[in-house]
Order: sequence, then C-alpha cells, then structure tokens
Amino acid sequence: MAKEIREIITFHEQIAAGDIEKMSVLNALRAVTTQAEERGALSSSMPNAQDKSSATEVTRQPLSPETQRLVEKLKKDGYAVYDTEGKTPRALQTEGMPFWYINPALMDVSAPSSLLAFKPNPSEFFLKGTQNIPYEQQLKLLEKEKERIDKKYRDSGLVARVGKPSEWTELGWKHFKATDEKVRIFGEDYGYNWTWTDTYESDKPGAGRANVGYWDETLGFGVGFNHPDGVDPYLGLAPLVEIPRK
Repeated sequence: MAKEIREIITFHEQIAAGDIEKMSVLNALRAVTTQAEERGALSSSMPNAQDKSSATEVTRQPLSPETQRLVEKLKKDGYAVYDTEGKTPRALQTEGMPFWYINPALMDVSAPSSLLAFKPNPSEFFLKGTQNIPYEQQLKLLEKEKERIDKKYRDSGLVARVGKPSEWTELGWKHFKATDEKVRIFGEDYGYNWTWTDTYESDKPGAGRANVGYWDETLGFGVGFNHPDGVDPYLGLAPLVEIPRK
C-alpha cells in the first residue's frame, strides 16, 4: 500500500496546483484501491479482522474526582480527551463520517468503550522518528514514550499504546465535531499521514496489519490493510493514551 499512498499524495499535489479536478481525483483514488486489492495489497475478502469486540450499550458512572483531575491535567498538557462508545466505522458512516476507502473486513469492527487521549497538535500527533521505519522499531519508540508518561504522571495508571482502527475512526469523528468541524486528524495539517493499528487480517504469518489515515476534506477518511513489513515516509505511529477509571 506504500505505493498507493504515494500515488494519492501526488493526486493532492496536482489538486493544489490546479492540474486536475476533484472528481478526477475521486475516480483515481477508487482506481488505486481497486488495483491494490487485485494485487493483494489490500484484502476485501476477509470475513472479519482480529479486532472483534462488539459495541454494546455502556452505562458510564461519572468520573471520580481523581480521574477528573488527571483528565484536566492531560488537557492542560495539550492532550485531547474523549470517552469512546465502541462505535464501528459503519455506525460512524451512518452519522455522516465520510470514507474515501474502507476495507470491508474493517467496516463492522469495534473496540470496548474507553477513556482515551492523544496529542492533537500536528507536530506532536505522531511519535517523532516513526515515519519510514519498520513497525518493530516504531514500537521501541513507543516504549520510550511509555517511560516518559510513567515518569511524568507517576502512579496514574496511564497506558500509552497502539490504537485500534475503530478507536481512531471514532476519535477522529469526535474531534472533528468538537472543533466545529474544522480539524481532521490525519488531514492536511497532519501531512495526510497514516498510522499503524494493532489489528491484523488473520492469525496467519504475513497477514496484513490495519492502518488508518489520509483524511481528505472532501473525499473522507481511509481505513485499510498494509503489508506488515511496510515502510513509508507517510506511515508513522500515533500513540493513544488510555486513562483508567478509578
């Protein structure tokens, strides 16, 4: 999919230069993803992905004073904090979230509801140095981020981790709405970059790993699979911080 990502970036550069119209780009994007599926770069035949948690109605208790203080501290330190509801990409699509591409195997995946935080500042959104390196090396940088968080928020129980596809789609939609539909994470201000997630096509060796990103202001968001060994300058790692409910 790295090749497809670069082709998509080229299309947007052509838009900015006024070389091609938006409809031409939409058709080209569809052609790119269709070709990728035919080559096996993206799977559209998977019955499901390993992120199999189902969304259920959750009755949330109000945050404890301790948790609320932690949330406020995180916000003061530049984090955006949202209580996710375990919505699937399909559910978000019915609410109006646009997708220029979503692999069918990821349409109905969900994750348990969680209190999650991320750095919305484009310069801090991705872990520095995680573009253009293998996933295993990205995880080593994530370990350093965990150590930094553990030291800064000692005994808080915060967990820095890789996100799930459905978590990022729901967080993206919530943040878009919370910012009066002005900020699209993974959008233009974020370099139209992608992040790896923790979800795989299957248990088989070499199965594709899901990545999300490239939120175009007109065409929408992208959710698909990439080769697990994929390396690309537009493919980094954006960490999530899970906040415990105490």
